[in-house]
Amino acid sequence: MHKGLNNNLIDSIRLLSIIILSTISCAYFNTFYNAQSYYHKTRQLVTNDTLKVDSDYFDKTIEKATSLIVKYPNSRWVDDALFMMGVSYYFKGDYPRALEKFDYLLLNYPETGFYDDALYYKGLTYFKQNNLSKAVIALKEAAESKAYKKNAGIILLYIYKREKNYEAINEQARQLLELGLSKKEKNDVLEILGEAQFNQKEYTKALDTYNKMLEITKAKTKKDSLKLKIARIYLQVGKYDICKKLLEPEHSPPFRLLLGDLNLKLNNKEKAEEIYHKVTKEGGGNFSAQAYYKLARLYEETDSIDKAIAYYDSSLNKSVTDEYALEAKKKADILRKIKELQGKTEDPAGAKFHLAEIYFTELNDINRALKFYRTVTEDYPGSKWASKALYARFWITKNIVKNDSAAGILADELFKKYPDTEYAISARKILGIEQ
Repeated sequence: MHKGLNNNLIDSIRLLSIIILSTISCAYFNTFYNAQSYYHKTRQLVTNDTLKVDSDYFDKTIEKATSLIVKYPNSRWVDDALFMMGVSYYFKGDYPRALEKFDYLLLNYPETGFYDDALYYKGLTYFKQNNLSKAVIALKEAAESKAYKKNAGIILLYIYKREKNYEAINEQARQLLELGLSKKEKNDVLEILGEAQFNQKEYTKALDTYNKMLEITKAKTKKDSLKLKIARIYLQVGKYDICKKLLEPEHSPPFRLLLGDLNLKLNNKEKAEEIYHKVTKEGGGNFSAQAYYKLARLYEETDSIDKAIAYYDSSLNKSVTDEYALEAKKKADILRKIKELQGKTEDPAGAKFHLAEIYFTELNDINRALKFYRTVTEDYPGSKWASKALYARFWITKNIVKNDSAAGILADELFKKYPDTEYAISARKILGIEQ
């Protein structure tokens, strides 16, 4: 009888244990299921790495995943939970916590099926933080996997672009172009490659890259942008006839502006001026601002100061962005200073010396600067500015013009006319001559 009771008791305990375990297992699975469900809902809200709506689902994912890890630390889904938390923090913009989860997952669960995924998102997180060196390390490792070879490779390409690492761009682009890229991806890769080749002055390669892009590009605006780049290369390398053939049939403002630049290269200033004037009336927005700016530069070069100031002001007024506004204002202010100095009657030597300084330091116009320094030394040799102006001529001739013989003649003149000045002493030091 006792034996029967014991058997019944054992059976009851077993049944109770099964019920308890079943309840725990059910709760455990539900926690994971809810976390996973919220996570998938969040991913549907993400477009191009940006949330369409608020991040409530991310918060719920984190809450459920945290609950699973705390209550069931030995669960086979802990690595899933850690990864979902890391990605959720990433999309919320909480990058330190995202890195914390990815690092913990990678360190403690090296056999997880999310290893490559975590590396990829770790690289993206560092990229968002602008920690490019660490981003490169993580993304390179992620790119070794088949799943992320393309995506990680594309992000690496953007990093190399930001770093202006042209050698790395060439190699990364070559690897990517061997993969099965979509048209958009191929266009993006070729665009970065073409820009790198242009900046390296590998114009033949850049032309080849841009022509490949033309073959696969359908959108007119994109085609026009590529044609402009190709025309600029021909202008850069001096193939003016080909450049002209590309530009003349086109009538949109950017093509007209480049045609004006071409005419300047061909020394046809009147034609360039006519084209720029037309763009000021028909271009609108920044194209008008750019045309006014180019006209101002043209008038500045011909010493039409008043005209140049007026056109720089017009460029400033037409600018939609800061691209030309800031430079136009700076140039107009400098020319106003020049105009004021030109009108000075008292201390003409000082006025001309300061004109030379403005052309040298602010406008980088070496020829005009030397002209005004020379005027000071030759027309006002007894002024307090003469020795300084002569030293400036010596210094520019030696260090910028790189004409040692001419610099030597100017130094001899300085030693002869102003032997005991600080400028003569400085010149001797530069030339290695003892006092």
